[in-house]
Amino acid sequence: MLKVYLGDMEGEIYNPPVYFDNQYEDEWITDEFAEKMISDIDKSTVVSPHIIESPFLGAITPKELSGGVKTLILMKYDDSGNIFNATAWW
Repeated sequence: MLKVYLGDMEGEIYNPPVYFDNQYEDEWITDEFAEKMISDIDKSTVVSPHIIESPFLGAITPKELSGGVKTLILMKYDDSGNIFNATAWW
């Protein structure tokens, strides 16, 4: 379930893209739902858990995905109960 809070929250992950870079799992990237998000938002195609083909950057790793996609993937797959600041997409 998605819950939206306004303002700062104690314990929130303020920079989800950095958190993602250190926490994501290969199966998150190759999941059908994540592949669709990556395609729709970043206009890129998942080739394997470690290679994504970007029309702008060429072959990239999941660490080079946009902050928005990283945050959405975290919201879908991270089961730690963390709160992610969705406004810190840089």
